[in-house]
Amino acid sequence: MANLTKQELEAKHDLYQQNVINWQLYELVWRSGKDLIDFALYRHPRESPANYKARLKDGYVFNFGKSIIDIFNFYLHEKKSIRNLPGLKDDRQWQMFQKDADLQGTNYNVLIDEVQKFASVFGAFGTLVNKPGGLEGTLDAEIKNGIYPYYALYSPLNIYDWEWKKNKQTHRNELVYLKLKEPGENYLLWWMDHWEQWSLENKTKKPMLADSGDNELEEIPFVWMLNIKDLAYPQIGSSDLVDIANIVVSITQNLSCGEEMIKLAGFPIRRQPMSREDDDLSASDDEVETGPRAVEEFDPEFGANAKPDWMPTEILEPVEATLKWIDRKSDEIYRIAHLSGVHGQRKSNNEVASGMALRYEFSQLNEVLNAKSVNQTEAELQMLRLWLKWQGKEKLIEEVEIRRSTEFSIDDLSVALENAITSFRNVVSKTFRVRVMEKIVEHVLPDVSQADKEKISKEIEDNVPDKIEIEQRNSATDSNISKFVRNANQSKADHSKDNEKKYEA
Repeated sequence: MANLTKQELEAKHDLYQQNVINWQLYELVWRSGKDLIDFALYRHPRESPANYKARLKDGYVFNFGKSIIDIFNFYLHEKKSIRNLPGLKDDRQWQMFQKDADLQGTNYNVLIDEVQKFASVFGAFGTLVNKPGGLEGTLDAEIKNGIYPYYALYSPLNIYDWEWKKNKQTHRNELVYLKLKEPGENYLLWWMDHWEQWSLENKTKKPMLADSGDNELEEIPFVWMLNIKDLAYPQIGSSDLVDIANIVVSITQNLSCGEEMIKLAGFPIRRQPMSREDDDLSASDDEVETGPRAVEEFDPEFGANAKPDWMPTEILEPVEATLKWIDRKSDEIYRIAHLSGVHGQRKSNNEVASGMALRYEFSQLNEVLNAKSVNQTEAELQMLRLWLKWQGKEKLIEEVEIRRSTEFSIDDLSVALENAITSFRNVVSKTFRVRVMEKIVEHVLPDVSQADKEKISKEIEDNVPDKIEIEQRNSATDSNISKFVRNANQSKADHSKDNEKKYEA
């Protein structure tokens, strides 16, 4: 156990230094508000301090980036996750953990979904699976004192350093070192065999070892939940705000310029005729009296040019140009996120996207949501494995099953089913019909277990006749198809409700 210097404690990983500016920007855009305004609006070289201060005070944000994160989160977690956790149903510590997963009163289901939202913002988000070690005693003592493994969350901004090494026997990468920045001047360091907690003294800023202990797990209990995987840099992932954050900042600046136009050009400017050399200077005054009761004299010899008037405000054209530019940027934000269709197909050129374009975009969006769902499930399983390892029950992870629906509301189930069944009339193939029926099963029962899925597939195979005849199209057939689709949708809805009641219980 060596003494550390302040410089060593504050040292950061190369990837951290390369990405910290981006992470700070993503967090600003996501949290929005005054901090984002202060960041986006800078003082122009010719601008007075008073005007810049007024511009900051008048600033506001159209935060499309935050909306994108919320939309993704809605689609991803619209349907409840199904978790099969054998051996934990009656576990008192697990029950306490489900109600308070981070020792701050956060429900387990809520916390897992929030971690994914954070990952959507930053590209990845870290979770330390830790367990209080101050109480030595029996299981009953731990339950009595509310001791159990919990999840501590860390944004990439607080994950200062890490190191991976390839295991010579398994050839798998293992996390062998981790440095986490905690609130205040505190640092938590982990190795595979021990951990240390350091802090900086208030006055001298000299590092001081506050606590240390053995790592009973013999592995660092830390998991990165990725948003979209980046195979080149698997720890940092890819944020949903990569191309969007800077556009949001630019829109904030455009809005400030628009307000300046309205503020400065919206006030009328009075034009006063120049005084002639033979005017009575003694009668002049610095103040020009205006108002409904004031009398303004003029020399009729010069006609209208001798009268004071109000300068016209040419404000409509630049304001409309600014709004069109902002609209174009907002369209591009939703296009980048594959959400133009969800955005109401709002195009700057007033053109409606074709059906083919929309299907292509929905397919891309579906793939993005599926990737997010898979990464969330993988991370959750790793976190659960570490939780069970703290409890000496790691073998239970082999029986744990977590399923998230891959059918999002952007898909139209009724159309998909009707198209599949209608094709029965035109394709003379047993294999085709078997595969179509299996596809229908996936739509109606997306959360069915693998064992039941295999059983259903065998029953379909056994009951579809080898000889297939073309079915004649008639009203009765069409009626049966429609009835089947309605029953399928209703069965799926009933199944989802039963699952929700089962797992809530």
